[in-house]
Amino acid sequence: MYPNRLLLFFYQILKSIKIILCLLCVNILFAQQPVTIQLTEKDGLPDIEFYDLLEDKDGFIWLAADKGLFRYDGKTFVNFSHPSKRGLSVFGLCTDTQGRVWCNNISGQFFFVTKNKLNLFTDLKADLKGKLPEFYLTSNHLIALAEKGVFTIDLKSKKKQITSDPTTNSPFYCAPYLFKNQLYFMLNHWVKTKIGNQLKTLFTTNKDATESGKSVFFSLSNKLFLTRFIKNNTYFYIQETPNSFKEISTPKELQTKTIIKVLFQDQLVWFCTNQGVVVCSWNGTEFKYQNNYLPEEFITKALKDKEGNYWFSTLRNGVFVMPNIFVTKIALPKIEQNISSLCAVENKYIIYGTPEGKMGFVTVLNHSVTPFNLPSNSKVAQLFYNTTYKSLLINQEEECTIWNLNKGTLYPTNYITVSKGMSDAGNNTLLNASFDRASIIQNAFSDFEKTPILSPIKTPLFNNQRIRINSSNLRIKRAYSCFYSPKNRKKYIGFIDNLLEMDSQGKSVPIRYNKQPIFAIDIQQTENGVLWVSTFKDGVLGIKNGRVVKRYTTQNGLLSNQTDQLKADGNSLWIVTSEGIQKVNTHNHTWQNLTKSDGIETYNISGIEIINTMVYLASNKGLVVVDQNNCFKPKKALNVYFSNIEIQEKDTLLAPYYKLDYDKNAIKFTFNTNGYNTNESVVYRYRLLGLNSAWIPLERGVNFVRYSSLPSGDFIFQVQAFKPNGSSSNIAPIKIKITAPFWQKWWFYVLLSVSIVGMIWIYFKSRLQRTLREKQIALAKAETDNELIYSQLENLRSQMNPHFIFNALNSIQEYIITNDKKTASVFLVKFSRLIRIYLEHSRESEVPLHEEIKALQLYLDLEKDRFEDTLSFEINIDSAINTFENFVPSLFIQPYVENAVKHGLLHKKSNRKLWVKFELDHQGQHLICTLIDNGIGRAASAIVNQQNRKDHRSFATSANQKRIELINKTRSQKTSVEIKDLIENGTIQGTIVIITIPQTDKKQ
Repeated sequence: MYPNRLLLFFYQILKSIKIILCLLCVNILFAQQPVTIQLTEKDGLPDIEFYDLLEDKDGFIWLAADKGLFRYDGKTFVNFSHPSKRGLSVFGLCTDTQGRVWCNNISGQFFFVTKNKLNLFTDLKADLKGKLPEFYLTSNHLIALAEKGVFTIDLKSKKKQITSDPTTNSPFYCAPYLFKNQLYFMLNHWVKTKIGNQLKTLFTTNKDATESGKSVFFSLSNKLFLTRFIKNNTYFYIQETPNSFKEISTPKELQTKTIIKVLFQDQLVWFCTNQGVVVCSWNGTEFKYQNNYLPEEFITKALKDKEGNYWFSTLRNGVFVMPNIFVTKIALPKIEQNISSLCAVENKYIIYGTPEGKMGFVTVLNHSVTPFNLPSNSKVAQLFYNTTYKSLLINQEEECTIWNLNKGTLYPTNYITVSKGMSDAGNNTLLNASFDRASIIQNAFSDFEKTPILSPIKTPLFNNQRIRINSSNLRIKRAYSCFYSPKNRKKYIGFIDNLLEMDSQGKSVPIRYNKQPIFAIDIQQTENGVLWVSTFKDGVLGIKNGRVVKRYTTQNGLLSNQTDQLKADGNSLWIVTSEGIQKVNTHNHTWQNLTKSDGIETYNISGIEIINTMVYLASNKGLVVVDQNNCFKPKKALNVYFSNIEIQEKDTLLAPYYKLDYDKNAIKFTFNTNGYNTNESVVYRYRLLGLNSAWIPLERGVNFVRYSSLPSGDFIFQVQAFKPNGSSSNIAPIKIKITAPFWQKWWFYVLLSVSIVGMIWIYFKSRLQRTLREKQIALAKAETDNELIYSQLENLRSQMNPHFIFNALNSIQEYIITNDKKTASVFLVKFSRLIRIYLEHSRESEVPLHEEIKALQLYLDLEKDRFEDTLSFEINIDSAINTFENFVPSLFIQPYVENAVKHGLLHKKSNRKLWVKFELDHQGQHLICTLIDNGIGRAASAIVNQQNRKDHRSFATSANQKRIELINKTRSQKTSVEIKDLIENGTIQGTIVIITIPQTDKKQ
């Protein structure tokens, strides 16, 4: 047993020695610098070697670099060059009275920018010896210092005038500066001026006259100053009289530094040197050192832009931006940049803890940092300082300790669950919210004396004497925050499912908003007694007497409804949101904002402490100090402008007005506001008047709007920019006219209306004309039909001529007299049938072929009987003919048959023959009826008829001819009749009649 106890004793001693050695360290003073951002290639920085820096009247940042001239709009760098430019490097940025940017190069070329184009003003190559000429711009002249003398060049006429100095053979003029309308410059160690066409020496510095050092003129408080760097020493001079200077003391921080440029800003003088920027104040007699920024950089130029950002160009390391000199960063050891907890002690110290189990304290007076290690490497989750017992409770994930600041001793305690929030509940009691419960911690500091804190505090020594802490649970449920209000002695705990209000007896009441549970991230109380609660997504709620009396959201000033840490400062409240850090006066509800454009590197804030006017912000990127009296930049109007226009996905020259065809209506507007960090700090909104008058916000970082197909009409596209601090820009407009397609233009409607009216008029006119024509055709047809009827009646009359009827009746009478009743009866039947057929056919314009053949057959039979069988005839029908489907004009063929009998065969004594033949042509479109008789012929018949009856004219033939003419009027295919003599061996043997009748598929 004893050996074991002895080993345990030595083990405890070794452990204590190890912890003491770990905790013991030397106090270190780290420099405090404003948060500074270096622009790199990720930001599009085109070079690392910069000679000059300038902001123009429009807020563009111009950079003179080794690789050329560049313009920065807060988003992109644009290079400006000229085809006649020799080399890349440019120097000497400045602006004239017109706002044009000027620069020059070593080759003696001078340029100015206008209308986004670099223009060559003049070329002094022949007047230089390879040295860079410094120059200065007045309202009317460019004054350049060259080896041959001082050049005065008229800005309008470009006329040159050279003023030479006869006092030296090797002049090297430099440092031109215009003060009270008088030009000053240096020649070696002489201060010179130009009066008319004379160069006059005003003053001799008498400091190493043989040396040519860097000289810089600047003015301050209506006084002219000169700095000279000679042999590693800087000398300051002030002008006493117009012709004399006197030497004044040089701040020790500038004695060995080369001054490159001087900037007077915020009542301070900023000296750009080869070892950073040295800031001094002027008390009227001497310069007093204030600060040194970027001490390891060769600063070629510094400027403060319109937004209050400080810009620094360097010779070897690019460009730096200092967004806010009143937002500074304490230089902690690199390993301790990530801070997980923060605590203020007696308004004299800031104590921090890290996720790696490291701690440190910062002295508020000079911001010196003293880091040290804890016994455990686990995360420091919570720090709580008890003002009564001057002790600090350190809650880690694996261990808890108490640091007695009176004795400078660190004591272990029993384990407390990992805390997410602690609040002093009075009487040596703590309210604790942890990942699995809410609890009360009692008597944590009862073993310590209530004595004043030692000053200054030191790194604590570890004591293994364990202190017992009593803890009792209030509710077993994950808790995010807690707060004890001494005003009403109630506890407020934000659980995962609700915000509860607990009284001293442990009775709890949920606090709800709009009948919904509140998920409290942090809880603070302002002096007016209002309890403020930050939430995941509902903004910040103000609670009094158990109900919500005020709510802050994006609608009334909050940057984002997603909020985190809170810190009360009187009646003001500091709020951490996902879009920035804000301070709101809860009495008059005025807002002040800090965002990344103010140097806040991250919104992942783990702790806020306020000591006097300084606000300390702990985050995963270090410890930032904010001077709340000066850190908030004044609201300045932004200037939004259009940077690019694309029409049909092609870049187009910028113009205030565009008139586009209806098929060129795809437009993209790109816009911008100049300045640092505009992508993150500016939000745009837009509208298209003529289409929609409501403003439409864009997401942060989006700076373009695209319309794929605009309708025809007149529009005004408007865009406006906003910053989180509430400042807004002008409204930038562009007018657009999308011409309507020709079918939507007024003249087209007029033409269309006229055309429609014309077409209607033409239609009704043509219809009227057609009606008239149809009426005329109908009348003509009716007339033709009447004529046809008349013709048919004539044919009928010819077929039923008195001579034929008389002869037929005589024949019947003869048969009756001779008592040949049978023959008489047959003849009479045939005659009556024929008469009936004629009467039936007289009502039709066309009849089937078989009806016409039947009539011919009866007629020829009667004629044969009358001729007492001296007449023979044949009717032949082609087998291809369907006599029921082929039609012929009624009473049409019979007159020609009658003529053959009456005029051809009647005058022949014997052997009277008649042939009738029906056939179709090769196409089957025409019916051909051929009549052949062996009569005496047409000529002989005409002689006989002439002898028998003077002026004889065949009535049937003339009637048929007229009928043919009438039929052909109503048909596209014509009916024809051809009559010719039948000649054999030179003699007429009869007559042939060929009748051609067109056929259709149906009866006409």
